[in-house]
Amino acid sequence: MVRTGAQSYVKYGYESTYGGSATCDKKFGLRDSLGSWSLTHNRIDLPALNQLTYESYAYGTQAGEISVDFALNNPWIFGAFFGAPSTTGSSNPYTHTYPHASNGINKQPRSFQVEVGFNAADTSNSDIVRTLKGCIASTLGITTSIGQTVDCSLSASYGKEDAPATTFGSAPTEPTLDHKAFTFAHAQLKYGGSVVAQVQDLNLQINQTPTLLYGLNSNQAVDAYRQILDITGSFKASLLNKTILEDLLEQVSKGTSGTFSETVGGSPELEILFQKSANEEIKLTGTGLSPTSLSVEGIAPNEPVFENIDWRIKELTIACKNNQTTEE
Repeated sequence: MVRTGAQSYVKYGYESTYGGSATCDKKFGLRDSLGSWSLTHNRIDLPALNQLTYESYAYGTQAGEISVDFALNNPWIFGAFFGAPSTTGSSNPYTHTYPHASNGINKQPRSFQVEVGFNAADTSNSDIVRTLKGCIASTLGITTSIGQTVDCSLSASYGKEDAPATTFGSAPTEPTLDHKAFTFAHAQLKYGGSVVAQVQDLNLQINQTPTLLYGLNSNQAVDAYRQILDITGSFKASLLNKTILEDLLEQVSKGTSGTFSETVGGSPELEILFQKSANEEIKLTGTGLSPTSLSVEGIAPNEPVFENIDWRIKELTIACKNNQTTEE
């Protein structure tokens, strides 16, 4: 019989070293699903004189790409971009903080493993369990809109995969946090310290453009490195005032000095808050904010007027409150 997603699982765990040991027990989120997934083994063709076919071939580097979509209900995937969190607090709630790279330049992104299991559809087939090693996150998109959950789309590159196992593993452990997903009703957006009213949708994109590193004596990656973090986003809201338009026309940031670089580390300029309660929230705070474009949707009788704003920030710090003393 044909396998379906109902007979599959996906889970992940952070590695101790690149491609090293890991315990895959983390759940990405709710309603998780695999998007695209590919593994390539670059072939080196070897043609020969006096014939029209290849005489032989060899294999070069091995590399893979994977994407996972899920509804946000826990913060642990941020470690793939900002390293392990620092945790403070002596009782519930505990605060887990992921600082931006330039605030902790030695905090490299964490490599992780992804385990995907396919249960045998019948006795004529065997279980298939694939373990993707040396995964480095490429992008993380976070979006929500009226009537929807807060949804995430993660893409990653990986440099190692061994032969699949044939024993179906266990499903990922559910976080002991509130199992409910964050939704649009838990979301709030602040621009320049003020709440933006009547927001219809928002999104944030983190891109670190990783590169796999290879060495002699193996066709699998031996390490990876990232480039500059690029953090962008957008939101759609009712046209209520001229603040953002003035910022765009003047080409200034929302900091005290009005320059992109000098606003870093200043007061919060962009804040996205997902809060279920005072004891459970995810707050994303950006500094070095610059709006990059503004568009107004069609204006018609009996229709509200909305503006769409694209923006870029220089630094992002993520602070999460929950009842966990450590990262699950």
